[in-house]
Amino acid sequence: MRGIPPVQALFIVILLAILGFAGNRYIAMGEHEAEDNKPQQAALKNPTCSPTVEAEIELVFSSTPSSYRLSQPSETGEGENVLLYSSEPIENPSYDMAEVVSHGLATYWLDVTWAEQPGHGKHHFVQIHISPTLGEDKQFHFYSGNKEMNETFDYSTGHHHHE
Repeated sequence: MRGIPPVQALFIVILLAILGFAGNRYIAMGEHEAEDNKPQQAALKNPTCSPTVEAEIELVFSSTPSSYRLSQPSETGEGENVLLYSSEPIENPSYDMAEVVSHGLATYWLDVTWAEQPGHGKHHFVQIHISPTLGEDKQFHFYSGNKEMNETFDYSTGHHHHE
């Protein structure tokens, strides 16, 4: 009889550990489901809010800028939605994740500032490569003879949102 309580205690500890792990996974799964539903709920509440998809954004610069910003003009015409922003130190190339519109054509603004003007007869250069988790990759190339670049481009993932 002496050996039974420690065996039972060990069994109970193992059982509680298994149940605790399973419960933790279940709770975490519920949180992810709630996060996944938030954008859909926002889109349903506000019909002007476009569905988005996550995309990796790669920016390659001719020389490292002092700052850059990728934004999307507001659909209401008031302000802008900043997708990426970085100031010094900036890696070249830079990689980051952002939410892009997952259906139709959307307009984006790319603003880049370098510390100095390019040399006489030279240009600053930026290549942006957008790789969405669902949709088509696309590259854009821009040149500027000034130390500031303000470009507008239209991009579509080619992925249409289905209700």
